[in-house]
Amino acid sequence: MSNTTFSRRSFLTLGSIAALGAGAALAGCAPKAPAADLAETGEEPGGAAAMQTADETKECDIAIVGAGGAGMWAAVEAVRAGKSVIVIEKGGDVGVSNGSIAGGPFMVGSKLQQQAGITFSIEEAFNHIMEYSHWSTNAAAVKRALELSGSTVDEFTDEFGVATGLRPDNYGAGHDSVRCNFQSDPKDSKTQAKGVDRMGPLQSFVEANGGEFIFNTAGKRLIMEDGTCAGIQCEGDSVIDVKAKAVIVATGGFLGNVDMMTERFGTFVNPLGSILSVGEGIEMVQEIGGQVSTQWGIAGNEFSGSNQNADGLWGKGNAAFSIGIYGTLLVNNQGRRFSNEGKFANLPLALGGAISLVGGQYYAVVDQAYVDGLAGGTDPWTLCGADEANWRTGMMTLKDKPLEDVQANIDAGVDAGWIFKADTVEALAEAIGAPELVATLDEYNGYCATGKDEQFYKPACFLQPVETGPFYAMQYEPSAWVTIGGIRTNDRLQAIDNAGIAIPGLYVAGADNGTLMSAPYCDYEGFSLMCAYSGGRMAGMYAAEAVA
Repeated sequence: MSNTTFSRRSFLTLGSIAALGAGAALAGCAPKAPAADLAETGEEPGGAAAMQTADETKECDIAIVGAGGAGMWAAVEAVRAGKSVIVIEKGGDVGVSNGSIAGGPFMVGSKLQQQAGITFSIEEAFNHIMEYSHWSTNAAAVKRALELSGSTVDEFTDEFGVATGLRPDNYGAGHDSVRCNFQSDPKDSKTQAKGVDRMGPLQSFVEANGGEFIFNTAGKRLIMEDGTCAGIQCEGDSVIDVKAKAVIVATGGFLGNVDMMTERFGTFVNPLGSILSVGEGIEMVQEIGGQVSTQWGIAGNEFSGSNQNADGLWGKGNAAFSIGIYGTLLVNNQGRRFSNEGKFANLPLALGGAISLVGGQYYAVVDQAYVDGLAGGTDPWTLCGADEANWRTGMMTLKDKPLEDVQANIDAGVDAGWIFKADTVEALAEAIGAPELVATLDEYNGYCATGKDEQFYKPACFLQPVETGPFYAMQYEPSAWVTIGGIRTNDRLQAIDNAGIAIPGLYVAGADNGTLMSAPYCDYEGFSLMCAYSGGRMAGMYAAEAVA
């Protein structure tokens, strides 16, 4: 394994590479160089820089900053309404954002569900989402997003020719399927339509209806006239002022901005999604008086743990990474437990992200007996007792799927320096600099012996003793597909100021919007992508209505 430590500098490098690649796997709405490197430039990324003299001026009804899931659907709805549209995108094409590569959106009432006899109502979904968020999001906006979710999936296939199918419910939503799959082969549900294959048809529709795309260009500063948003200043090979009657900001959050994530989350987070999204959209709206949301979080990695020093950063089906989401013992850098690990195992995407932020840099601790169990061909769910009631997610995703090269992958992590191995518990505690691990393991093994977790009450199936040396500590850091939190809007997705008054001409959608998603992330799989697609449609519709 190679050492690939992530820093502000490496985020910049990776972002630049991704911006150049038309089909890059990790990208969002990014310019020639995404995040400003504070250590080198002294400048804040985003909209804090002063307005520049434009080399060129363009005009349209609606300017859209970002061609991700939200931006593309906003453009579709705007041109449908007969409005002239210009879309500004940092990347080289429409296939570099999370919206083009993520698995598929949450949906209610789609034709796929209706044809499969799935009776999943808007009312049921709405009540669950709002109760989950403790009504901390904008209820009217959430309701409208749900109302559009099914037809959005329908349109991908019926209007744009992108095949869709049903994905199984892995996380206990209570229905056979609440999420779609984009298929490159209409007859094979295991195939994936990603990148330009997914979003290219939407681009063609927008352009056929008069829309324009400006690639390799970043929206940097909002143009304000008498308190109204009147356009966006962009930077690429030149400085372009795009004058517009309305602007929709949809730049994809801030997963590529190390400093912003550390400020909001209090710890380093490994990016799995759009490293080209560096918070510029959020910052430019703040610059002109926009209010930020009260909730900040991440959609965590549901497949494995992550470490910046590991080759590949993370690995699905690789024991070195995935042991951290199997309900095994987790400790913080003091060697103390910090969660009910069963919650992490059952809801790794939703609660796992939040729990990992609590842990910061944390460790999964197991013994050789557990490793040998996995290496012997027993799948992780069966090794934990095949408990369907207490580990449904394990049954749905891990049953009959034994891991390969278990010991070899763990040994590679040891060689790379992010997995620690010792013959005794005391030596392991010393190796990770956490002397309290010794007392933690003594107490934890007692719970395993009695079958009752007296500290955090996780189910007995996850109580795997740590007794047989050598012992292992896998060092993990939080990792995320997308950030949660951004600009607070009203139910029509208009940015609002600190008095709660809408800023004329300014809309915010996708991961930049801090109104639709709550933290922790919703336990409906595909929820953020639904919010991006539906939110984009909403912003496009509402902006078109407001433009004369």
